[in-house]
Amino acid sequence: MTARRNFLKLATGVSIASAASVLAVPFNARAESPGVNWDEQFDLVIVGSGFAALAAAYGAYHEGLRNILILERMEMFGGNSAICGGLMCMPLTPLQKKFGIEDSAELMVRDMVKAGRGFNHPLLCQTLASQACTAYDMLIECGVKFKDKVIRLGGHSVPRAHMPENASGGGIVVPMHKYLRSRGIQFRNRCNVVDVIRNGDCVEGVKVQADYDFYANKGRAAKYIKATKGVVVASGGWGKDKQFVSTSMPVYADLESTAQPGATATMIKAMLTIGALPVMLDMFQLGPWASPDEKGAGPASFFADYAFAEGIAIDPTTGARFMNELADRRTRAEAQMEVLKKGTTANPNYPFTFCGEETTTRAEGFAAAYRDGAVRKSMTVAELAQLHQVDAGLLQQAIEDWNQIVRGEKSDPFNKPLDRKTILKPPFYSLRLSPKLHYCMGGVAITQHAEVIDANTCEPISGLFAAGEVAGGTHGMDRLGGCSSVDGLVFGQIAGRSAARRNV
Repeated sequence: MTARRNFLKLATGVSIASAASVLAVPFNARAESPGVNWDEQFDLVIVGSGFAALAAAYGAYHEGLRNILILERMEMFGGNSAICGGLMCMPLTPLQKKFGIEDSAELMVRDMVKAGRGFNHPLLCQTLASQACTAYDMLIECGVKFKDKVIRLGGHSVPRAHMPENASGGGIVVPMHKYLRSRGIQFRNRCNVVDVIRNGDCVEGVKVQADYDFYANKGRAAKYIKATKGVVVASGGWGKDKQFVSTSMPVYADLESTAQPGATATMIKAMLTIGALPVMLDMFQLGPWASPDEKGAGPASFFADYAFAEGIAIDPTTGARFMNELADRRTRAEAQMEVLKKGTTANPNYPFTFCGEETTTRAEGFAAAYRDGAVRKSMTVAELAQLHQVDAGLLQQAIEDWNQIVRGEKSDPFNKPLDRKTILKPPFYSLRLSPKLHYCMGGVAITQHAEVIDANTCEPISGLFAAGEVAGGTHGMDRLGGCSSVDGLVFGQIAGRSAARRNV
C-alpha cells in the first residue's frame, strides 16, 4: 500500500481517500470441466478481433507460435476497434519527435493518473506508457499509414495523439488483419464463445457455437477447442448490455452507448464464473464529445475534438463558457451533465461547442457531420444564438472574452492549453452536446504480463490472459482519449507473448 501511495503522490496530487464500489461477485464461483472431449486443438485461441486481439496474435506469432485461432462472434471483424476514430496517444514516437514535441512515459503516467483520479493500478499504467511506442512500431510493420500530424486530446499535457490516414479504426484493423492472415493466422467469424474451460488451476480451452446468428441468438451445437498455450480474452467492453450496465450502475441505465451491438457482458461473465477477480465493474466513462443529433459516436464526435481545442463550449442558460474544453473526459462530461440538468424533457438545455471556419479546414469528421446535419452553420452571432436559444448579447461577450484570451490580453479562468491560437469569427460551426456511455473502466484484474488473476488466490490463473477493455485497472476511474486503443495494442502484444512463453 505504501508503494501505491508513493506512486500516486509522485504522479499526481489526486486524493485516494474514497473509492468506487466494486460489483459483488462470489469469489468461490467456478465452472470446472475436467475430462472434456476436445474437437479441435490450437496453440493459442484469441476471443475477439479488435486491436487487442490482433496485437495478441502479432505478439504470439513473433514469439514463435504458428497455430493461432482468432474467434469473432459477429458477422464483421474488428468490434468497436473498427468503428472508433483510431486515435492513439503514444509518447516518444518518430512522428512526435519530428514535430519537436517534448514528451515522456513519466509525463503520460502523470496525465493518466490525474484523469483516473488516482485509482490506476501502478504497474499497468506504467507498462502502457513505457511500451506505447512499441505499438507504433508494430503498426508500421503491419502496413498502417499515419497522417503527418500529432494533436492534443483533452487531459494530455502535450500533443501525442496519432491517427491513421483514413481517420478511423478501420485504418488499423484492416492492415493488421491482412498482415496476420498472410502469415497463416486463422480467423473465424460468427463463432460464439460460450464458456472458458478451466480444469483445476489451469484454463485449457473454450466452448463455442459455430455459424452463430447474434440477433437470433442461435448457432450450431457447441463444440470444444483446446488451447495448449492458453486463451487470450480480448472481447472488449459491454456498453450495449443494458442489463449488466443498469445492474452495476443504475444511474447510467438509460444512457445511449457508442458501442457496436455485440458489446455485451458475455465474456466478462464467463471469466467471473471460473473465478477471475473483478475490478471496478461499476465504473463507466461518458464521452463528452457525443451529440444527441447522431447515433453513437459518429463524425460529429470526431469534429468536436477540434471545436473543443480551437473554439469554446457554452451553457445556453448563461451564454457563457462552463468548462475547460480540453480537460479530461470525466471532468467535461460531469460539467455537461450539470448543464443538462437545467433543462427539461420538453425543453432540453443542451450545451454546445462551436468554432470558426478556419478550424473546419483541418478537422477530421467535419464534412460528414455537416452533411448529416449534426454540425450546423451560422453566419452571425445572432443566428448562432437563435439556433441554440441563448441570449445574443451574452454569447457575443463570451466570444469577445475568448478572443482576448487568444490574443494574450487576459488569462483563461479555465486554464485551457492553446496549441493553436485561432480567433473566433463568423461563420460559426456548432454542435450540440450530450454525453454517452463510451467505455467500461472495469474488467477482470490482470498482471503487467496480461495474466488474469484468480479471485481466491490473488495469483494468475494459468493459461488465461486478457487485454483491452475487458481488463480493468489500467486507467482507474476514467481514461484519457486515445489511450484505449494503445491499451489494447500494448497489452494485446504482451498477452500473446506471455502465452507463447508459457511452459506446458
